Amino acid sequence: MKPLIVVLAGVGQDAGSGDEQVQSLAAYPFLVVTAGELANGDFSFEVAVETLHTRIVEVGAESVVLVGLSLGGMIATRYAALYQETLHGLLLSGSQVKPNPVVMGLQRGIMRLLPARKLPLPEGITKPQFLAMLDAAAKADFRQDLPKISAKTLVLCGSKDPFNIPAAKRIATAVPHAELRIVEGGGHELNTEKPEEFTQAIQKLL
Repeated sequence: MKPLIVVLAGVGQDAGSGDEQVQSLAAYPFLVVTAGELANGDFSFEVAVETLHTRIVEVGAESVVLVGLSLGGMIATRYAALYQETLHGLLLSGSQVKPNPVVMGLQRGIMRLLPARKLPLPEGITKPQFLAMLDAAAKADFRQDLPKISAKTLVLCGSKDPFNIPAAKRIATAVPHAELRIVEGGGHELNTEKPEEFTQAIQKLL
């Protein structure tokens, strides 16, 4: 049976953000999950991981290639440390380990002042949920999770995403079977900005 590809979108992305990969990898079963689907009220990484695991179990997948972008990458990191038995491969893109609290605080402060219509809110996510996700990300610390990840791992980061490059290097160094790729000319949302390179990375894990 072919692995199930599970894409965890970033907080500002909707389910359509994975369309390029769904089309290019049509021979594989696919599941695109948005952050809003894992919020379940007030967002927490613990609830997000358990909600994700329930969905994967319900699908009946025997093996999974987990692809996480930004906040989705942080969820994928915790999931990979906890549920390794079915994990065939892991791709983390533009993800963080222990975000800079000052930078995150400034970001949240700006987002809090903006009206909802000015925020990158995908369908199904309210402004309070969006801010709760930023709060959870700001407080996160996954340094202890990284050495526990046993799956083959690809760590991607765009060359134009300087805030996340140090974290990408940190992840690739701490995860036992990880490879780092800096995607030249890519920004934060590599799945839509550099779809061919992003799809090729998933294919390597498959």
